[in-house]
Amino acid sequence: MGVVDVTAVSEAVALIAATGAVSGLGESAALGVVERIRQRIGAVFGSDTRSVDALEQAVQEPADEGRMRELAAALAWYARRDEAFAQELAGWAEQYAPAGSVVQNVRAGRDAYAAGRDMNINQRPDTAE
Repeated sequence: MGVVDVTAVSEAVALIAATGAVSGLGESAALGVVERIRQRIGAVFGSDTRSVDALEQAVQEPADEGRMRELAAALAWYARRDEAFAQELAGWAEQYAPAGSVVQNVRAGRDAYAAGRDMNINQRPDTAE
């Protein structure tokens, strides 16, 4: 494996670990893979209570964007200091990340229509200056 994009693989693995979403496996096998990934991450985090808490909080509330970012940041921090762990993350991301797992969040004080790569934002009359 070549150079690892630590940020991208950390985000992908955070998604896998928190949501349990993996591609290419049946439900039973997926649960086993996710549990092993979580255990390995926990072992790497060791006694770093902040990072362990980030993992636990993301698993409890995977829809919470802040918790997902915190877990991804912890994974990236450890991956930058441990090349072998970075390679593990890259392997998990390559093998198990759901295809097309792109998340688009739209927050607007106006009407926002998002579909595929197209996005239109229309100023609502009640918020126009």
